[in-house]
Amino acid sequence: LGGLLSAHQLALAFTVDVVAKNDVWDHDGEILVGYEAVNVTTSLSIDEEIDLGVSAASSGELGEECLSEMDCSLESPSHRSHDQSNPGECANPNKVKINDTAVALAWEYDGILLVLAKDIGDRLKPAFETRTGIPFGTVNLLHGVPENETPVASLAGAGTLTLEFELLSRLTGDATYGNAAKLATRGLWIRRSNELNLYGKHIDSQNGKWRESLSGVGSNSDSFYEYMLKHYILFPEDDDFWVMFLTTYSGVYENSRLGEWYVDVDINSGMSGYVRQVFESLQAFYPGLQILLGEVTPSSKSLNSFFLVREFLGLLPERFNYALWKVESEGARHPLRPELLESCYFLHLASVGLHGSQLGPLTNSTGRPYTSSWLWAADFALHTVNKLSRTPCGFATVLDVSSTTTGSFDITGQLQDDPINEQRRLGIRHQDEMP
Repeated sequence: LGGLLSAHQLALAFTVDVVAKNDVWDHDGEILVGYEAVNVTTSLSIDEEIDLGVSAASSGELGEECLSEMDCSLESPSHRSHDQSNPGECANPNKVKINDTAVALAWEYDGILLVLAKDIGDRLKPAFETRTGIPFGTVNLLHGVPENETPVASLAGAGTLTLEFELLSRLTGDATYGNAAKLATRGLWIRRSNELNLYGKHIDSQNGKWRESLSGVGSNSDSFYEYMLKHYILFPEDDDFWVMFLTTYSGVYENSRLGEWYVDVDINSGMSGYVRQVFESLQAFYPGLQILLGEVTPSSKSLNSFFLVREFLGLLPERFNYALWKVESEGARHPLRPELLESCYFLHLASVGLHGSQLGPLTNSTGRPYTSSWLWAADFALHTVNKLSRTPCGFATVLDVSSTTTGSFDITGQLQDDPINEQRRLGIRHQDEMP
């Protein structure tokens, strides 16, 4: 849903009525989805303004190339070859000849992405039909909520919907989408623990009781906190989201923080009860969230600690026990999560110019100005991901993050080595998800 809404807005922003076909032409010689052949019936002069919003003179030497070739038809490009070695075709697939005149084919956006987004929104809405307004965790897109579907939903699953649904309401004029998602977030907020302002990780969407009282900013919870703040930033007229976020943030900061780390605790006892000192890679989003709030110092301290794990192991594992300084059992996978680098990006933007110079320190490789030590750290992290997770057909989950495998990779001396050979040397194993 979010992808369709983003693509729709990009299409509106970059398609001013009509787009030249060469802007949406793919590498295989086929026009991208949305193409319709333009029917042009009149002869046009080469230097006239074409009735497609594209001038012949600005479309890349129109005329000379195509006029020297045999005529090209106005058939859909999927039905004709664009191999320039074929003498029966036009050398430039973005142009056609009409009465010895070359013109640019065009592509017009018809709003179909918003139509598809609304269709998905309609199919998701039945999930919100609960006694609390908190949605079911899953819904069948063809048949609605299954008859025996469990009412248990995760905090992240139930509370990470407002951005897409509110945007869908704004774009369609139908407020029911946003209202449903905002009601779910408010329903979760009023069920936080009263004294500590903490949330459990799973809740019964029908009776509103917490089914898992463990609280933290990692798995099954992370995006709930993220969306609450970002919703207020994007839709400030919903000012109750700011109030909700402040109480939520203070609850985490006061009752789920241990030094520079964030722990899992019980929603009713907090730090005075069971404390789970495990860093989950999903928690790496939190320093970036703090930057949006203006909390630069606690953000940088936590991200520094998270990078200690990355430096030790090369990649972030899913779960790392920082009290015992070892990877948790069954938590050694690295599924290419982006949260660490995302927080690095936010810290970089916030810290440029804080080093006694407007330019900040130079990076390890580019020497470009307007940089920071966070960009330097991200550069190392990204190169490591490239070397250790690259496969012949893309990137894959690394199965065994440890100090003796991924952690023994020395990026400073291996930048020019072939990734596959380096992975064999270190004994790196990837997860093959193909059937």
